[in-house]
Amino acid sequence: MQNADDTVSLFTAEEEGCYTPTHTSMPSDDWELPSYSRLNTVGMCPWKDTTYIIRNAETDLVISLNDGDLILSPQEKGHYCHWHCVENSEGWFGFRNVAAGRYIGHNNNRRNWRFVVEGRQHREWEYFCARQHPSGGHILLVKHWNGFQPMTVGGPDNTELVVGERDVDPARWEFIKIES
Repeated sequence: MQNADDTVSLFTAEEEGCYTPTHTSMPSDDWELPSYSRLNTVGMCPWKDTTYIIRNAETDLVISLNDGDLILSPQEKGHYCHWHCVENSEGWFGFRNVAAGRYIGHNNNRRNWRFVVEGRQHREWEYFCARQHPSGGHILLVKHWNGFQPMTVGGPDNTELVVGERDVDPARWEFIKIES
């Protein structure tokens, strides 16, 4: 029978040719990187009393208003893609467009079930829950009766926001905090 010490061989770093540097230097370019808190503004969970740009994780298009219609579009300057997150006393989130002063909600038309921006107040059709997705980002779930329905992307050119069925893979959203 072999002794355990007979089967183990030890080498030092010098014998293996592994050398440790005598000092470390940092390139000056690193000082130009944004601070950690600035990097952390993408992909965060929405929080009450905070304004965000809501971006689709797959397409990089953002939720915005165009002539009163809620669409996905490339990010442009202006407040039509800025959404202020509110929370009511029961813990439901709502997203109010900063420029229009109205909330994202659904039209409750099962034949053409879409998200719209019509609500002047944060009521049941404008109640949302955000849930972290395992692949990154968050899914947005709208309250419908006693359950949730996911916000998904649809329409002929995939720029419309539609109410998905529960078994559909929901869209993933990134919340980009707008610094005031």
